[in-house]
Amino acid sequence: MTWEQVKTVIQRMCLDVYGKKAEIPADWELAAIAQAVAGKAEQYRVEPVLALAQGILESHFGVNPAAVRSRKTRNIYNVGNVDDGGNRFFPSWESGIGAYIHLMAREYLYRNEGDTVTVEMMVKHDFVRPRGGRYATAPNYTKDVVKIAERIRKLVGE
Repeated sequence: MTWEQVKTVIQRMCLDVYGKKAEIPADWELAAIAQAVAGKAEQYRVEPVLALAQGILESHFGVNPAAVRSRKTRNIYNVGNVDDGGNRFFPSWESGIGAYIHLMAREYLYRNEGDTVTVEMMVKHDFVRPRGGRYATAPNYTKDVVKIAERIRKLVGE
């Protein structure tokens, strides 16, 4: 998936959804975020549709008015932002994206099933990593990611 397609998905499924209500921090730049997602996904072999679906589910890439924590920490995916209130801060949006994608490649790849972390791989294992531990505590997390991934694929013509 090209960074331009990633940009279109974020525009249509995040910014357009909230319109004038979207919370866009001064240092949040659509092209830079799209390039980070596409580039890191390719580098670490994480399916861009998965990265987009999780970013949309977690915080609509930080523009959801309710995503205060994601904006405060520059942590779109809430990596390390745990339910007990602990936060992980990043110096830039791009570094937070890189940390999420690197985590998915390092911790969630089932090597005997392929060399890329995909939506299908995560669905098969309900977002549980090979060594144990689930990505999110929300009971419908997997189903919600699947629904969003289907919309993304339709939007980009996959």
